[in-house]
Amino acid sequence: MNNSSVTVSPWIAALPKVELHVHLEGSMSVATVEELTRRHGIDPTPVWPDGLPERFSFDGFPDFANQFFYGLSLLRTGDDLATVVEDLAVSLASQNVRYAEVTTTAYTHFLGRGDRVGMSATEYRDALNAGRRRARDHGVEMGWVIDIPRDLEMPDSTVTIDYLESGLTPDGLVALGLGGYEVGFPAGPYADHFARARAVGLHSVPHAGETEGAHSVRSAVEDLGAERIGHGVRCLEDPELVATLVDQQIMMEVCPTSNDLLQVIERIEDHALPAMMAAGLRVCLNTDDPGWFATNLNTELAISSASLGVTESQHLAMQLDAVEASFAEPVVKAAIRSELADVRPTDSRN
Repeated sequence: MNNSSVTVSPWIAALPKVELHVHLEGSMSVATVEELTRRHGIDPTPVWPDGLPERFSFDGFPDFANQFFYGLSLLRTGDDLATVVEDLAVSLASQNVRYAEVTTTAYTHFLGRGDRVGMSATEYRDALNAGRRRARDHGVEMGWVIDIPRDLEMPDSTVTIDYLESGLTPDGLVALGLGGYEVGFPAGPYADHFARARAVGLHSVPHAGETEGAHSVRSAVEDLGAERIGHGVRCLEDPELVATLVDQQIMMEVCPTSNDLLQVIERIEDHALPAMMAAGLRVCLNTDDPGWFATNLNTELAISSASLGVTESQHLAMQLDAVEASFAEPVVKAAIRSELADVRPTDSRN
């Protein structure tokens, strides 16, 4: 799917927004990757033999991961990381996103990759704090989710959870996530990590039901105490699980373009979002990896309207629900609620 052809209505563009599922390291655009490649003198041809493309493209999740980790290898200093935070904030501000919970993977920054030396915990923390302060200058409040990359950090490793208990974490840290490739890397073995995170006051927001089925979502809920689910689109395979999710009011962080590009679905029109809404599930729209997927939150809303029939009233309701499902400070929630209270849907379907 080429998002460049998607038309964003003035109503969607102006709508105050919240994003709950966006990866910092996945926010790097082709331009950012090109700049950092020049800055550090790194050859891109092992990943892209003909040089950096105009647009990233992927042949499924493993191919995406290969390109993503090249981008990650470019984040070599705290200054690099803070710059990427500010670049994301500028993009979010241009879309009227008021608050974002941004996922970042500490493990990969600490251990490094290839010839990249890992950051210290202090450098990582200070970079995120600096970037978050700059984001506020652009009118965007950020909370942090630090995730365990399940296909890199095995359950017997405690690098991430030890860091979360260290006292060297960034301001605005709200949750522990579980990212990475689900196939072959179940959630259950990470139960102790999430229990330890809850003990230091963090929420549980694992990915599940993206590249694996409903059983992965069930494990995230039962074993990890999930309060929100990243993706979750395959939960519909299990009606009893859907009933549990509805009863417990667990938010599904839905990312249509990501699901399309990573071949979770065959085409955007097949996306589960309408069925999830019809089943009474709490859902909100997100970008996942906006730089790599050439998307943004305005575009995701526009796609869901054009291809999935989501109305302006439903968009407004989803934004209000995303505010409630966020872990933002009460004063931030109140300010966004106040803005949304003044929004009126305009399309003829309402």
